[in-house]
Amino acid sequence: MKRLLLGTALMMAGCYTDSSDTPDPSSASQLSTFQVKVKKLSAVASNGALTPLSVTTSCIYRYGVSTDAVPAEVRGTPECRYAIPKNPVDIELEITALDAASQPLTSFNGPVSFRAVPGDLSGGYATRWTTLTNGTGTGTVRVSHLYGDVRVWVQDEPPQVDFLDGGVSGDPSQLPPDSGTPPTFATGITPAILFEEPTISRMQEPDLQTNNRGSPFDRQFLTVGRAPENGAPLVQNCPLGYNLQDPNAKDPNHGKLVTMVVTGLDPGGFFVTDITACRVREYTGTGSNVRTPEEDGFTPGTYGSVYVYNYSFPEGLYPGDLLWSLSGSVQDFTATTQLTFPSWIIRERVRDTLPPAQWTKYLDQVQVRELALRYCGLDNKPEVYNTDPLCGYSYGNMKMESMESSLVKVRRVRFPQVFKTCDANGDGAVTFFCPGSGNGAWTTCADVEPPEEAIERKCNAECVTGTGEFAGQICSERTTLNSYGQFVVEMANPGPREAGRDNSLSGRTQVLKVSAQSTATTTALNSTVANGPARVNVWCDTPVKVKFGARTVAATAGDTALAARTNLAHTMASTEQYVAVIADGAISGRGECHVSLDSRTRINIMTRDAIPELRVDCNESDADAGKARQCRLLRAATYNITGHLKQVNAARPRWVINPRDADDLCCFPGPEGECPSPIKTCPDENAVP
Repeated sequence: MKRLLLGTALMMAGCYTDSSDTPDPSSASQLSTFQVKVKKLSAVASNGALTPLSVTTSCIYRYGVSTDAVPAEVRGTPECRYAIPKNPVDIELEITALDAASQPLTSFNGPVSFRAVPGDLSGGYATRWTTLTNGTGTGTVRVSHLYGDVRVWVQDEPPQVDFLDGGVSGDPSQLPPDSGTPPTFATGITPAILFEEPTISRMQEPDLQTNNRGSPFDRQFLTVGRAPENGAPLVQNCPLGYNLQDPNAKDPNHGKLVTMVVTGLDPGGFFVTDITACRVREYTGTGSNVRTPEEDGFTPGTYGSVYVYNYSFPEGLYPGDLLWSLSGSVQDFTATTQLTFPSWIIRERVRDTLPPAQWTKYLDQVQVRELALRYCGLDNKPEVYNTDPLCGYSYGNMKMESMESSLVKVRRVRFPQVFKTCDANGDGAVTFFCPGSGNGAWTTCADVEPPEEAIERKCNAECVTGTGEFAGQICSERTTLNSYGQFVVEMANPGPREAGRDNSLSGRTQVLKVSAQSTATTTALNSTVANGPARVNVWCDTPVKVKFGARTVAATAGDTALAARTNLAHTMASTEQYVAVIADGAISGRGECHVSLDSRTRINIMTRDAIPELRVDCNESDADAGKARQCRLLRAATYNITGHLKQVNAARPRWVINPRDADDLCCFPGPEGECPSPIKTCPDENAVP
């Protein structure tokens, strides 16, 4: 009986007719898709001029050392991809409407819109749509941030618009009029337009050399690298111009396999550095903010590092592991570029394949740049500027941006002596501050500032920059420490390296040749309103007598004695702008004195995750004798610190170094001869190997 019922049911099903399956004779005359052909691609210069797109250097080198030598017919092919452009690109299209039978539909008349994947529509609305007449038409779409296999979509739907402050931005008059006919949402796409595949460096380097706060690929999902089973692994395409005197010279990393190393983990993700990334030329042209150009012409970093936000600890990854590929959505969080919703393919697990002694095999190949005052954006001259206390304050500082998320090292920094709570209204946040015009005092960043915020801002500015109430002190704001775990340290001031100073800006130091006759500085040592009283450092490699005074100051045997290789810090009185020295006995060493103004340059450090037991907000008079002693040791020492560099737009200073663990810190002890627990002592930097 069950078998009979089943057979009856099947027969009934076989006899059932759905009218929706019956072809509609009129469907052949309805819009189905578009045939889209690419006619021309042009790079759009800042002045609007159109130029041919460049191609990858791997392709250029096959035909010489000039893009012009590359035949037009090979450009854009798999063997000769277009280079990732920094300027917008105009893509000229030829469009034909097609019906369901893939035949030209001459009855279609009306606007069609564009989009590009991957890519961002740019320019005015006039380049986001065109009109088809009798089923055909041409149009030009302007697109930025192109990479990989790009396809332009033509759509029967309204053009994409941009929104600002709850409304449509731009010029709405450039949009097509409403035809009153509902769109069909039919689409057509071009064949793939082949651009260079992205590296971490291409993802990180800003389009504009005036703004370091974002990635050109913000809000796009991209993949860097490729595992061998998915195709040829990605190799470096280093730009031309590695040696300006020799056009045939290539970057040593050109053609090398992209090699991504995990450099550190934290509770929410991990850091990756491409150790074969290409060198990047430092831009010093119109609009740049390079205070002191690099002697070799390259930025200190390669833009080759990124933070990967995993929303949790990345189980199964270890520092030193290699990755084949890295995918995710590009986002700029607090002005630091990161990949979110990530995935990755591991190339080598060092702890599975190597003995413990070789677990750092690839980490040891990661370059750790020493973060010098030159990179912070200071001028190479004796005078100070109002933003000197905040390392990397300018948005146009590409030296710092080139090292974002990479491992860096700061040398001989000093920890805070004072913590001050500036949260006047108790809301758990502190108002930040901006520089005044004309090298003036720090002021509000807002158009209108409530009185209570003015109190907070003044307190915060004076504390962080060491001025006003905190002149001559290293102060860090306590609310910031408690909320975010970051605190201010003062970097080494200008001077000779052997004195524990920063020698990256020779123009900041006046060098005096010591003799039995008095000799004095020739440039006045003045500070600014924003920087407070001028504090001068004098260091000599021979015993001298020192005197401070006006332009005619002269040192005598009766003045202040300064022992050889000892630093003298002096706050200048209003009548003092110059320093004079005279030999105190026999001359030793080179017989030199180095005189410089304190730059008081500061940067943020975050040790909360790496060394949670380190108490930086401490009290030298603590009732607990052990805690009081640890506080004295902490404040008397100077430190070398290694960590990952991140930008935090609202922070002051804007740049933060995140050590990975206690091994990333070491100290040069103060008078008591010990480092605070658990920090180890640094090796002697002046020791002869």
